[in-house]
Amino acid sequence: MLQYITDMINELGLWGLFISLAVEASSVPFPGGLVTLTFGYILNLTFLEVLLYGFFGGAVYSLFSLIPYGVGYKLEDKLKQKMNKKKVEKAQRWFKKFGVWTIAFARPLGIGNYISYIAGISKVGVWKFQSLTLLGILPWTIGMLWLGSVGNLKSVKKFMEDFQLYILLLLIITGAVYWLYRRHKKRASYYQSEPT
Repeated sequence: MLQYITDMINELGLWGLFISLAVEASSVPFPGGLVTLTFGYILNLTFLEVLLYGFFGGAVYSLFSLIPYGVGYKLEDKLKQKMNKKKVEKAQRWFKKFGVWTIAFARPLGIGNYISYIAGISKVGVWKFQSLTLLGILPWTIGMLWLGSVGNLKSVKKFMEDFQLYILLLLIITGAVYWLYRRHKKRASYYQSEPT
């Protein structure tokens, strides 16, 4: 897989980076992060080039994330019919509870590409969606290009795997603490409202 990506980057050049980010943002399963790392590694970019290519790559990603966003926005009812209605409603409640910042924070994670559907279903404004998508993907794209340009691909790949694991663990722990807090709060209000 790595050799294929290396050959593709050498053949397509900068357009290879933009095409891979466009494909990934469209919610097509594609190792965009690995391609971005490899691109930074092969071209041995300067820091200014990392910033420039990272910005344009983030802009391309943001633009193409409008595809799943539009599908969610236009086909909300059809998606709800085809998908498990309870799960869609739960995802929407979660999205609304934690706010639209979920769009930015989820981008570096595996679910980042699919949050676009939920944003569309939830009718988040297009400019807000685009701004939060760019805000979330820009540091990731710049970071991946930079890590690729300064590092060993194997160690960078290991770092990415560890990083995602730590983020996932942090989200699970945060969710558990929040759940325990809500449970405690409900019990406290129940006992306060109970007649004596």
